[in-house]
Amino acid sequence: MAGLAAARQVQAAGHTVTVLDKSRGVGGRLATRRIGDAVLDHGAQFFTVRGDSFSGLVDEAAKAGAVAEWCRGFGEEDGYARWRGDAGMTSLAKWMAQPLDVQLANHVHAISVGSDGVRVVDATGTTLALGNHAIVTAPIPQILTMFGHGDVAPGSSLEQSLRATSYFATLALLAVVNGPTNVAEPGGMQFETGPFTFIADNQRKGISPVQALTFHAAHEYSLRRYDDDDETVHGELLAMAAPWLGEATVVESQLKKWRYAGPVKPLTNRTEVIAAGAHTIALAGDAFGGPKIEGAFNSGQAAADAVAAAIAD
Repeated sequence: MAGLAAARQVQAAGHTVTVLDKSRGVGGRLATRRIGDAVLDHGAQFFTVRGDSFSGLVDEAAKAGAVAEWCRGFGEEDGYARWRGDAGMTSLAKWMAQPLDVQLANHVHAISVGSDGVRVVDATGTTLALGNHAIVTAPIPQILTMFGHGDVAPGSSLEQSLRATSYFATLALLAVVNGPTNVAEPGGMQFETGPFTFIADNQRKGISPVQALTFHAAHEYSLRRYDDDDETVHGELLAMAAPWLGEATVVESQLKKWRYAGPVKPLTNRTEVIAAGAHTIALAGDAFGGPKIEGAFNSGQAAADAVAAAIAD
């Protein structure tokens, strides 16, 4: 979200933008997966809107058919729409990416700055992109690794803040089921305590033609079991999910992992800027200035503003 928001804004200002993504599809944690006929969101499950800028984007996306309202709360309505992608959360990312030059399956190994600009290379040393400025929106540990492989020095104070930023992990159980379950209306359940933080019925959510459930494990469990044997953890999650599976039969299930599911405590500023002569690197993402999808959007726009200011200078 942060990278797409930044790229759209910079391109709208008349500049040439290239988006590099290591995945096979856009969206990051705006992630949707198919298992047979089932469609399941396994990253972010929904988003809300508070600010005018993000509201404008969502209104435009809704008119284009990329997003739709799911509900107004889980268990108790609070008046705020919970939005979903029309065909899964990735629908919003795909719509945002349409006007952009997005190059997928590019695994960035190093970022460096020289007299000719900001250079981005892969593990073989092949240059993937060379530009006057860059916006980097990977999780902070990955940013620091790319900087370390190159020659980018954030400065002692900023580097200390970056290295102190931690993330919670999330293990996701995806289950295609057949039969009645104990997932309450409107097909989504949020929890403050217990084995799961969120459970979604993707069919009642409106994205899957067949019954398919997503279970997000609690943060403490996810972090503790993240690197353990996948088959064992998968079995544990199925057993933990039994009270909500009810009488339904599990047709097929998968385990998905998010090592950097969200910042434990976001940094104060929406973007951080590293200046190297005539070239600028801006950092953005949900770890800057506010978590969640709207926070990532706001951070991406702040990074775009920082680059625009550098261009103007």
